[in-house]
Amino acid sequence: MTHISKKQLEAKHLASLFVQLNKIIARLNENVSEEFFNEFFGAEEKIMFAKRLAVIVMCIEGNSTYRIAQLLMMSPSTAERIKHKYLKGHYKNIEGIVTNKQRDYKELWEVLEIILSAGLPPRGKGRWKSAGLI
Repeated sequence: MTHISKKQLEAKHLASLFVQLNKIIARLNENVSEEFFNEFFGAEEKIMFAKRLAVIVMCIEGNSTYRIAQLLMMSPSTAERIKHKYLKGHYKNIEGIVTNKQRDYKELWEVLEIILSAGLPPRGKGRWKSAGLI
């Protein structure tokens, strides 16, 4: 679980730090972003951000709060809070970024489908053959 100190920075200093963080992240490319995020975030923070992104994608795809909570193993209240914000339009920029490149979005959704199907191979012709089970 992330921890934020009770001692807070002044709002203007915090805003300046966010500007610098945004500049650094904007300069990242695929080659260095994984290393950057692995060094920058702890395991809990990476899980939190990955699950939040998964919830947003599942909301884009029209999944229910119950399904989101069950499949991503998160509390129903967290899933509900994020979905409520999504429905109110709070994640429009993220939605645009995620769905902008159809091929990347399809790849992201395929990863989520594997998780959602509990590791079962994809449905359709050759389902068990591709998993090496026949």
